[in-house]
Amino acid sequence: MPQAIADFFQGEDVLVTGASGFIGWHVAQKLAEAGAKVRVLVRPATVKKNPDLEAFRCHEGDLLVPETLDEAVRGCRYLFHVAGDYRFWARDPREIFKGNIEGSRNILDAAHRRGVERIVSTSTCGILGRNKDQSPADESTLANLGDMPGAYKRSKFDAYLATQKRADKGEPILSVLPTAPVGWRDFKPTPTGMVIVKFLNGGIPFLARTGLNFEDVGRLAVGHLQAMMHGRIGERYLLGGKNLWLREFLQMLEPYTRHRTPRFYCPESVSRLAACAFEAFAHLTGNAPFVTRESVRMARHPYFFTSAKAEKEIGYEVTGIEEALREAVRYFVQRGLVRQTASLQPA
Repeated sequence: MPQAIADFFQGEDVLVTGASGFIGWHVAQKLAEAGAKVRVLVRPATVKKNPDLEAFRCHEGDLLVPETLDEAVRGCRYLFHVAGDYRFWARDPREIFKGNIEGSRNILDAAHRRGVERIVSTSTCGILGRNKDQSPADESTLANLGDMPGAYKRSKFDAYLATQKRADKGEPILSVLPTAPVGWRDFKPTPTGMVIVKFLNGGIPFLARTGLNFEDVGRLAVGHLQAMMHGRIGERYLLGGKNLWLREFLQMLEPYTRHRTPRFYCPESVSRLAACAFEAFAHLTGNAPFVTRESVRMARHPYFFTSAKAEKEIGYEVTGIEEALREAVRYFVQRGLVRQTASLQPA
């Protein structure tokens, strides 16, 4: 842990929402390493499912139940609002809107009442526009609602706009926009983690002509802390890493498995039909579909980004993802999500 970060957070009371999730847990862990007095907001019984939360001071509460939030926020100097409903499908999409929009409003209301000094709110790179020439985009352009086909992006976009209004009125809030995280403790797993799991288990027969920006989740967590330290109120900072086409990303996973990256691309029309079938089946079973109409629409183009602003203003460092991928594989094997065809060490 850099000494400057430790000096800033040492002994400070800090609340983290979403610590049972992927990025949120790593933010809480980095804060603990820096010597902060870390509180995490958790639903009842969450600690039993996530014993690694026991290292933090747990406050039982629910972002959708406002009266449960004041005690968690009381006395905190800083708030990291990382919690979010990161799903591309739900039987009832209103659940995603409710969690991402109402949940954000409720915790920010509580923080305002209790006089929290600074707040970092975690949004997503998905709220940003895409450069048509496929060059890396930055924070300067927000996406259009027409570019957001599903509940996740739309809800995060609406939540961001509401958060930004509060910042414009003087509340001490800034936003960070992570790209696709990879690494240890992808508990659910996230949609990005499911791509890793599916590929290692031989479940990706075709490619899509798309690409993403991937980053080590630990590096993203440190970026959150740097944003709290150095970010300007009302600004947004894109926290990313390496731009990779899907083919390139899967090729990085090949050393861990006998499966190889598909050679052929699936036509979009076939992908849409498959997504409809998967979603119909998911409505019957309740299990999330691997392919959704939202993910098919997103796969039409690459989503490449640059973190130059965060590098310049808050000291963010873009790193490689090789070690993060190895840790992701190791975690998924330990969880039993990946068959033993995958090796814990590159071949």
